[in-house]
Amino acid sequence: MTRKAAIIGGGVIGGGWAARFLLNGWDVAVFDPDPEAERKIGEVLSNARAALPALSDVPMPPEGWLSFADSIADAVEGADYIQESVSERLDLKHRVFAQIQQSSHGVPIGSSTSGFKPSELQEGAADPSVIFVAHPFNPVYLLPLVEVVPSVKSDSKLIENAKEILRQIGM
Repeated sequence: MTRKAAIIGGGVIGGGWAARFLLNGWDVAVFDPDPEAERKIGEVLSNARAALPALSDVPMPPEGWLSFADSIADAVEGADYIQESVSERLDLKHRVFAQIQQSSHGVPIGSSTSGFKPSELQEGAADPSVIFVAHPFNPVYLLPLVEVVPSVKSDSKLIENAKEILRQIGM
């Protein structure tokens, strides 16, 4: 059964996450209000398709299905993992988490932040236990490194599940 990742924010980092999941066989739904998001992610995917398979000694799995959602709710519907990669503004991240949690419950939500602690990201969240830092090295589709940082409010079983998901996509 194909799993689904929702990518919220389709810039360089979000596009890299989309490529990493997609090329490892996951279906990916992206939400980004930028009218250029499809083009930008297409460019990242083109680079990833050329580079990522060369790093493996075994064939890549069949590519997943990429879609672009009209809303955060549409993107996260049915997702097994959610990666937030919006601009480094805490107020924006809080609004995005609130929208995600209106439509998604109990699903890991990693944040690509490089400047906020998980406790800051979790402030005011409906369910802070599912939000954590998942800060990748760039380019995400090439470098298999991600810093996973929970807080005392994090659900330890969910964090272990998120780590396993990230290992499954080669991180």
